[in-house]
Amino acid sequence: MAETAIGVDLGDLRLGAKEALRAAARMQFRAVELPAAEGEMSPKNLSASGRRHLSRFVEGLGLSIPALSADLPLLRLTDPAAVDERVERTCAIIELAADLGVAIVTAAAGALTHPRTGKPSEVALAGLRRIGEFADARGTIFALRPSCDTADRLAAVFDAVGCPQIRIGLDPAALVMTGVNPLSPIERFAGQLALIHFRDATMGSADRSGSETRLGEGEVDLRGIVSALEAAEYSGPLFVRRTDTNNPMQELADARITLQRLLHVG
Repeated sequence: MAETAIGVDLGDLRLGAKEALRAAARMQFRAVELPAAEGEMSPKNLSASGRRHLSRFVEGLGLSIPALSADLPLLRLTDPAAVDERVERTCAIIELAADLGVAIVTAAAGALTHPRTGKPSEVALAGLRRIGEFADARGTIFALRPSCDTADRLAAVFDAVGCPQIRIGLDPAALVMTGVNPLSPIERFAGQLALIHFRDATMGSADRSGSETRLGEGEVDLRGIVSALEAAEYSGPLFVRRTDTNNPMQELADARITLQRLLHVG
């Protein structure tokens, strides 16, 4: 795999925005993913001057911003009562990304297909088409991070949406926690992978979710993931994540070193 900057999701540091950015730089991360759904870095809280200041501040720390996250877990794409708000808020984050010169907006996605038939949700398809059209107009990639659907089911969703600006943001641990093989989406969507989250977890199933662990202590085949990414000639951003811990700073610092060793860089 070509050498790429290892980044961190700023929200995982659990600090104020500027303090978290300074901490990321001190921890020798080279890139950050900014949580933009809520809080200081959401579109409603960043004025035009605030957006310019943020870009200068990040650059001054020697960091880059490859992605913004638009995680809105209470607004499911498959829910007719929630999808309009989900689309509107996602598009506002895409607009923010365009203003900041950020290429990717990513969001976690629950199941997008029917649990028994595997048929894509028509509600989700309509919402994704609207997001895709907006992203295309802004020159931005919208990367869905699946957590339930198999590669075959995801392929049905992407084929039905038919928008090249909608791609895959892979979180192998999220798939492992629901019993889905994360290697299959890498092989199936090699040319559509936009970003990768590296964390670890125990194996789950459709009936019992696994749980997140420190990187290297769970059941995610990290070496297999890296090998598959190398075979796919992936060169996009890599972010370490740790969402379930009482010691995020140390564990994220350790995760960066673990990932570097896996990648044979730095």
